[in-house]
Amino acid sequence: MNQSTLLLSLTVGAIVSFIITRLLIKQAVRYNIVDKPRADRFHTKTTALMGGIAIVVSFIIGSTFLGILPIPWSIISVLGITLSMYLLFNNKRIKAIVSCFITVSLCFGSIFFIYPDAPLTNKYIWLFTGGLIIFFTGAFDDKSKAMEPKVKLFFQIVAGSIAIFVMGSANFLPPVLSQLFTFFWIIGVINALNLIDNMNGLSPGVAAIIALSFGIFANIYFQNTEVALVSLMLSAVLIGFLPNNFPNARIFMGDSGSMFLGYMLSMIGVSLSWQTTDINIGILTPILLISYPIFDVTFVTINRIRSGRPIYVGGKDHSSHLLVKFGFSPRNAVLMIYGLCILTSIITYYITTLDLGYASTALSIILFTFSVLGLMLTKLHDKDYMKQKEKNTPVGQESEDVTRITSITPNVSKKYNKID
Repeated sequence: MNQSTLLLSLTVGAIVSFIITRLLIKQAVRYNIVDKPRADRFHTKTTALMGGIAIVVSFIIGSTFLGILPIPWSIISVLGITLSMYLLFNNKRIKAIVSCFITVSLCFGSIFFIYPDAPLTNKYIWLFTGGLIIFFTGAFDDKSKAMEPKVKLFFQIVAGSIAIFVMGSANFLPPVLSQLFTFFWIIGVINALNLIDNMNGLSPGVAAIIALSFGIFANIYFQNTEVALVSLMLSAVLIGFLPNNFPNARIFMGDSGSMFLGYMLSMIGVSLSWQTTDINIGILTPILLISYPIFDVTFVTINRIRSGRPIYVGGKDHSSHLLVKFGFSPRNAVLMIYGLCILTSIITYYITTLDLGYASTALSIILFTFSVLGLMLTKLHDKDYMKQKEKNTPVGQESEDVTRITSITPNVSKKYNKID
């Protein structure tokens, strides 16, 4: 594919994404598919959901222009998504579920019709079909806001199994370990992109930078044309979506978008540099490019365990929230994270092109940066959440010093209780 055709296809993907997003904003508000301000959320105004529809549909259309997806499959999937979401918007849940099931089934069936002699010829058509499962799961969660985590995990497992079966797993470990590692990688990245979707423009912006980096790496360093095309199109679609999501969001992409992005990026990473038996520095590339989502999930998980809070319950304790508490505006906090992702991508490029000694130094810079950021933000976290833990300490478990003081000096005890 020549550069002019590629540029035209990427431009079409971005424009289609922008237009569909604008149309969805009105429809989501009309059917009350919105995210309202809550104590555990950062946004302060009612905002439309279902932006994931624009991302997925635009990605399918753009990938069809690039020749990655065959036209019959794309027509079936886009029509199926449109019908399923129409039924879901109109609260026809059972019919919507049936429509989703039929859409996925027809997409699988069309693969055998399009490639009757070798259905595994086009691996990306299988990957996109698995992505539809993830997308529909997220869409139902966005609509109901009550889907149990175990239900979402089940469909993540189904889609991840399809991806590993067709696309393959990492090959730098023994067979069973490679498949397990890839499986947990897919589930982990899906939920990481979902969890960092906590501030206007953060998750889609970070995903756009990661996808663009994957595309550049695949083209320049790994010479993998298919991965490059898929990555660049995903980045273009997200760039088309961002004007409506950042800085003053008119729409959120919801779980339907964030989980789909995590699914696609995880398998792009596997296809980029993990399907080799050679253990080299290139193996670190996917991990380093997705290092910010990995960092944030690790940061939140550790601190919620420390403060005695459930890991799966939302809150304003992500790194982005704490940067605002540190003094950044929400816009600047997101821009700072963008800058961190870009810097990480640049350093990662040099890691893959330099000898082991220089690569180790560059890797140390990335690890040092995230370590310092984590320690700095943990101090801010502890001022709120560790004090809250102390306040919630059950009666009778106070320290021996407080017990001794209050028993000796009743007046001081009264004063102490009043201050507390």
